[in-house]
Amino acid sequence: MNKTFKCFFYALFIPCFLLTACEKNLNLVPQVNYSEATFFKTPDQFKLFANQFYIGLPNETTGYARDSYSDILANVGGTNTISNGSYFAPASSSLWENAYITIRNTTYLIDKVNSADPSLKSQVAVYGGEARFFRAMAYFNLLRDYGGVPIVDKVLTLSDNDILYGPRNTREEVTSYLLKDLDSAINDLPVEANIAGSDKGRVSQGAALALEARIALFEGTWREFRGLSGWQDLLDIAINASKSVMTSSQYSLFDRRDVLGDSSYRYFFILDNVQSNAANLTKSNQNEYIFVNRFDNNIRPAPGVSGNNSYSPTRKFADMFLCKDGLPIDKSPLFQGKQTATSEYQNRDLRMTNDFCVPFKVFWGFYPPEYNRTWSNPYSGGVIYDVLFGRTTSTGYYPLKFQQEIARPLGTDYPVIRYAEVLLINAEALFEKNGSITNDELNQTINLLRARAGVAPLTNELVAANGLDMRTEIRRERTIELSMEGFRFDDIRRWKTAEDELPQALEGVKWTGTQYATDPRWADIKPQLDNEGYLIVEPSANRHFDPAKNYLMPLPTRQILLDNKLEQNPGW
Repeated sequence: MNKTFKCFFYALFIPCFLLTACEKNLNLVPQVNYSEATFFKTPDQFKLFANQFYIGLPNETTGYARDSYSDILANVGGTNTISNGSYFAPASSSLWENAYITIRNTTYLIDKVNSADPSLKSQVAVYGGEARFFRAMAYFNLLRDYGGVPIVDKVLTLSDNDILYGPRNTREEVTSYLLKDLDSAINDLPVEANIAGSDKGRVSQGAALALEARIALFEGTWREFRGLSGWQDLLDIAINASKSVMTSSQYSLFDRRDVLGDSSYRYFFILDNVQSNAANLTKSNQNEYIFVNRFDNNIRPAPGVSGNNSYSPTRKFADMFLCKDGLPIDKSPLFQGKQTATSEYQNRDLRMTNDFCVPFKVFWGFYPPEYNRTWSNPYSGGVIYDVLFGRTTSTGYYPLKFQQEIARPLGTDYPVIRYAEVLLINAEALFEKNGSITNDELNQTINLLRARAGVAPLTNELVAANGLDMRTEIRRERTIELSMEGFRFDDIRRWKTAEDELPQALEGVKWTGTQYATDPRWADIKPQLDNEGYLIVEPSANRHFDPAKNYLMPLPTRQILLDNKLEQNPGW
């Protein structure tokens, strides 16, 4: 571990002590304990200030949690009030508060970069680019949940009452503002190859382009499916930005089935600095992650997911995985049915057996110690995975994605943006903009993902011959590839399908006529079943979605009390 890398992580925590927050998060500039005469005088001081923005990035836990708002993960031992539509407007929101803390501090740094001594301009411009990237990300986090929010485009003082206590900007204004920020950031950020090893994990030009593509796709399709203007232009931005990443030669999909076999996809998400797989591949062996929450075994250990006992994949999610011939389970002759606990996993997309624990297979985890994988003797440790209803799973399915196999401390990075998402953005934006997609375009995007999953290519001929729908197949691919990374809730809202998807019952494995009903190990389980014999986790009668209300989250009521010009979202 080199000294510079250590300094990067130690410095992450220093700015928290340099800054103080205010009661109302829109209010004031950060109060810097260093005097203006001594700080922001060297490039390292600008870098030190920028380090704070890397602290609050998503991790394994946040990805799982946000997907539990949707229909592909069910809670274990309870329900999710956002998923079932029973939540109320909160008094406060950490998302709102943290976003405006970031907006305040990034704006402050941008001002300091703009006013830096001319001799420093070229050296500190990159930190202005980083600040604009994080400011855009903060505004997007607000936009996707709340719609239009107040834009704060300068360092505020107590006399700025028109902004402190002003109305919300429109979602169109917010989108335009944050895309402009990203365009500016792209010019100041380095390409991935030019980021020194000690600084790996800092924002690159590719990350800014990928975030621009993500935002443009989100807002473009949000407008498309609501009959609003400007969606075509936004999809053009998504197409062009994603294509720029694809042609940059900086990133590629991780596929090491040559040394890791059919488990390559699983080990991709748990690469570490220490041995974490049989081929001893480490984090340096992948180029798929475009922007990460970076961890280190000694300096900044990862939180880790040791078999996530809080969330269970649903039947709907399990049924999405295609058979190897590229067909859904209701159309493919390769599907082996659900008579046994393991039969439905046969002949399926490799991502299913990499993202789910297959019943009765050996299972490892970093806790308790006897579960740890021992690479000198790969078959020592571990336990046979059983299906423990009510304890480790509510549905009969158990998630495996991001499940580490080695003991703490862990150094596994978490992908905030990865190349697979860029390919999916490009394919979806092309289809939505043009109403069709060519086989060549599919081969450059979705079929790269299907190839590493052992699934036949998606073609227009396959769709036509089997009564499929191209839009459905593109969305299926996105849901599967990005599952448990926090995308599904946002996707079904922008597609305007949440009103159809979320009121449906959350279900689990097939019970009637299967091994689950006859095997003595589950004899004490008396599940609620639907008419087809599937386990019901949460019945449709308990799940609601109001299209006039639930597509947007409620603003925190305390913010409205502080600023009476802030209007609450409809229905709240």
